[in-house]
Amino acid sequence: MDESDPAVAPPPLAGPFRLHTFRPRGRPDVGTRTLFVHEWTSSGFTVRGLVGLLDLSGGPCTSRQAVVLPHERVHADQVQQLAGRMARGRVDTAPILLAHHGSAPLRSLLDEVCSEPPRLVRILRDQRHRVWALARPSELDLVADELSRTSALLADGHHRYAAHLRLHTSGTRGADRALSVLVDHDDTPLHLGAIHRVVPGRVVETARRQGWGVTPTATSNPLHEMAPGRIVVWESGRTHVLTLPPTPGPPGGSGLVTTATMPVLALDRMLSGLPLTETAYHHEADAALSEARRRERSAILLPAPTLDEVLAVVRQGRLLPEKATSFQPKPRPGVLTRRLRDV
Repeated sequence: MDESDPAVAPPPLAGPFRLHTFRPRGRPDVGTRTLFVHEWTSSGFTVRGLVGLLDLSGGPCTSRQAVVLPHERVHADQVQQLAGRMARGRVDTAPILLAHHGSAPLRSLLDEVCSEPPRLVRILRDQRHRVWALARPSELDLVADELSRTSALLADGHHRYAAHLRLHTSGTRGADRALSVLVDHDDTPLHLGAIHRVVPGRVVETARRQGWGVTPTATSNPLHEMAPGRIVVWESGRTHVLTLPPTPGPPGGSGLVTTATMPVLALDRMLSGLPLTETAYHHEADAALSEARRRERSAILLPAPTLDEVLAVVRQGRLLPEKATSFQPKPRPGVLTRRLRDV
């Protein structure tokens, strides 16, 4: 990443949470504005979500009051470039991906809708997609009522979200609503994994110097040491477990997530003295280990957070380090698209 492109925090969104109906560009042509249920299957995972236009008109607010909570920073130049492409093309080509804890009535409605034949079935490379329309007034009323009390984590699409806000501020018609898919984490959850690092430099020595606990282990397989709340480092043929004592969190009582429960929150600070421009990222821990051994570098194996841990962090007004989470599988773009002018 160009160091001249600063990372900035996209603002949380004020409520209420609303998904507006829309008429998609191309298929399925349902003849009217509606919401959709989109189901996609990839690598053995099946996820479904509600698709509609997320109302962005509430504007920014504090994290504690927000109904949409970003958890990663964005790069200003990328946001500007994406906003320019959206303004020229006038099309939402991919949805923002949101995750929330849905309600039982909403899950029952989706079950009922998905018991009928889908309006669209598509195979895109390694993914199967099925789409249903949700257009009856009683269904839309139930969705609106249930979602009025929800809040969601912005799982993927931070740059698209920020680009929409930028276009909305500039007065671009239709930019106050963003094509979005809302996934119920208690129904068909996205797989939430960590993203592991391979870095040059002496991570263990750096950690000790900054007060981390460093425990060498005798294991021949670093994967066996991985556990919640624990960072594992393989370096120079040896495995070490890194821990950091609890640090005070912001005020608010019990239940705060600190670096003791999510040590990845302190990772950027600990690694700041290393040449991070050469960092490689891997979704699979064994792939990170393979590269570290091949290139004689250090592998940092991170614990996978839970959705509630991530939500707790952002409710405290904090963000996770870049590439701290991986939500999979993401739907391939192009299944449902929308013209910005269709509001």
